[in-house]
Amino acid sequence: MENKKAVVIGAGVSGLCAAVELKRLGFEVTVLEKASRAGGVMDTFSEGGFRAESGSNSVMVQSQKTLDFLSGLGLADEVEYPQSVAKKRFFARYGKARAVPMGPVQLIFTRLFTPLGKIRLFFEPFVKPDAPDSDPSVADFTVRRLGRDALDYGMNPFMGGVYGGDPEKLSVRHAIPQFWNLVQKYGSIFRGAFKSRADKMAAGNYFKPVMISFKGGMKTFIDRMVETLGDSLKTDAKILSVDSDNEGGWAVSWGNDIEDSCEQADVLVLAVPAHEIGKIALCGNLSSALRPLSRITYAPVATLTLGFARKDVGHKLDGFGVLLPQKEKFSILGSLFVSSIFSDRAPDGFVTLTNYVGGMRNPKLARLPEAEMEKIVMEDLRKLLKVRGEPVFRKLFFWPQAIAQYNVGYQEFVDAVNSAESTYDNLAVIGSFRGGVGVSSCIENAISAAGRLCKNL
Repeated sequence: MENKKAVVIGAGVSGLCAAVELKRLGFEVTVLEKASRAGGVMDTFSEGGFRAESGSNSVMVQSQKTLDFLSGLGLADEVEYPQSVAKKRFFARYGKARAVPMGPVQLIFTRLFTPLGKIRLFFEPFVKPDAPDSDPSVADFTVRRLGRDALDYGMNPFMGGVYGGDPEKLSVRHAIPQFWNLVQKYGSIFRGAFKSRADKMAAGNYFKPVMISFKGGMKTFIDRMVETLGDSLKTDAKILSVDSDNEGGWAVSWGNDIEDSCEQADVLVLAVPAHEIGKIALCGNLSSALRPLSRITYAPVATLTLGFARKDVGHKLDGFGVLLPQKEKFSILGSLFVSSIFSDRAPDGFVTLTNYVGGMRNPKLARLPEAEMEKIVMEDLRKLLKVRGEPVFRKLFFWPQAIAQYNVGYQEFVDAVNSAESTYDNLAVIGSFRGGVGVSSCIENAISAAGRLCKNL
């Protein structure tokens, strides 16, 4: 794409990935970020041997495409894989952290579900699928297919951990499309899980999802992309207007304390949160097309990372972390055993726990002052993980609009973006509000968007 220009508005992980990929494809790229730093919610704080992430602690890589992208950035040697104990997950029941069963034998003996709840699971293959054009909530879908116990002590904490969301409001076809698609294609979650795996193997797709982070934390990933983009990245950049020019391209006017400019571009990538799109002075037709996105709900979330002497924590911390069902009446959504997952997250003899507060379950708690938040977090940790001592490290991050909620009716927003991109085939609208809230989804969607823009030209 020699002599072709691209403007990317937004330098979170989606915008940075799209910009890097467009540059690799030969575009001259300009990235405009209104904040003073790139990375959005992703950053790493280190102090005294402890490490705290402001957003995600890891990436659940779903395809080789993501690993190839990281290798292209020269990050292959910086990738860090988790400790073996990270395969073990905990949900809470009866006030205790209980291992999530990973097979039929563990399911038989687990106390996470009642005997009747376990029996109910085996009827799932015989439940009729929902109508293809329906839009059930995660709660309705789960209760109908798996039973109330599976909702209260399985799906509820899981949705709290991924979305900070309410299963009664989240749309199953958008929030957990893998479950919806298995039922629609194979008639059953369980039967579909086996058959889809066989189909992938038959098609030559042997990739197994793998969780990773980076030496130095998630900031390593952001820093490498910033380094790759160099002077192409402009921070503290206020967007003044976005217009479609007479030749079918884009004219983006912006300014900061150093310079004012009008960028002429062949392609445009909007990579800002949905609630920020309406604040950008877009040209009339595009503004109208994307106006519905301003109504997407976002959950407020705070992360309070605490460091403790190992001797002051009674739990073995032999897993990824623990998620809390709403029925258990804890204040936090969950706690990640960060120093058990990856190395160099705590000094020798200490452990690090990252605790998530708020979400749609308890939005007011996310806004508590740090001292009050630490108090309620410590109450939960003392009960749940047998924490005895006081923290020797603490770091709080708060995001008032942290996670997009893929609620029932979300297809309206999907259709709005699809319509805009159909009208302007040199436009891509990307971010965690589209195609998945996880870091891996953001990476893959950004790479795909860049490829589509290149192909369209």
